[in-house]
Amino acid sequence: MSKQYPKNRINKINKYLKEGKFQEIVDEIKHWVEETKIGEIIFDLENLKVRYKRDTQDTINTAITAKAEEKAKEYICPRIPQWMSPDHLTLIGVLGIVMVAFGFILGFSNRYYLIFVVLGLIINWFGDSFDGSIARYRKRTRPNYGYYIDKIVDAVVIIIFGLGLGLSGFVKIEISLLMSCIYLALMLNVDLLVYVENKCQNSFGWFGPTEIRIIGIMTAVVMFFMPMKYYTIYNTYTVTLYDILLFILSALMFLVLIVSIVTKGIELHKKDTKNW
Repeated sequence: MSKQYPKNRINKINKYLKEGKFQEIVDEIKHWVEETKIGEIIFDLENLKVRYKRDTQDTINTAITAKAEEKAKEYICPRIPQWMSPDHLTLIGVLGIVMVAFGFILGFSNRYYLIFVVLGLIINWFGDSFDGSIARYRKRTRPNYGYYIDKIVDAVVIIIFGLGLGLSGFVKIEISLLMSCIYLALMLNVDLLVYVENKCQNSFGWFGPTEIRIIGIMTAVVMFFMPMKYYTIYNTYTVTLYDILLFILSALMFLVLIVSIVTKGIELHKKDTKNW
């Protein structure tokens, strides 16, 4: 790839920015990432996509683990006992996140309790990922009930997670709840798109719920081994290293939300006004 090539890309992006063509900017960045090569690694976003029908909805998952997760579902779903229903799996997922919350709270005073964070996130992944999958596999879907329960339980899970982390001592409650609010806003954005376009996006770029859980597991391992570090801001506000990292993550999530709102708003505006 010539040195002139990235420069041309940047010039095009600057041109679109001056003209207010936000959708073109997003498309240009996407093409840039897809065509980027680092050694033998090629970033091909299209090949990461997993598409399937969720009752009447078109569902897309572009996360890093999407294809591996679908393969796991193909292997595990036939082996789940018949007596275990989707509702059982949903409950298992909630119990998993309760374990995570208590793991964080108790783990601040005794690091060995952080093992509950790791186990809880794995249990939550199993319950949350397979409740809908097992219903589709057995052809026993309940479109309205399933969608409602799935979304409201996801919201409750985020609240439990945010409270557990915020009450732990690792992270301030206000920063933890800020992250929870932004994540809930991202979920609301997805749900609105389901209503408007009948399409469900299960991830934001390369990251979905499974990737967030993996980051959570890695964070719990770091918490176990690394001593707490405190920083004082303006001699009045004391924060931990995890406060800083979670605030940065929240800011990035908020940026993703804003970009999604702007790009999708432009797209829907064009669609609604094309016959004016």
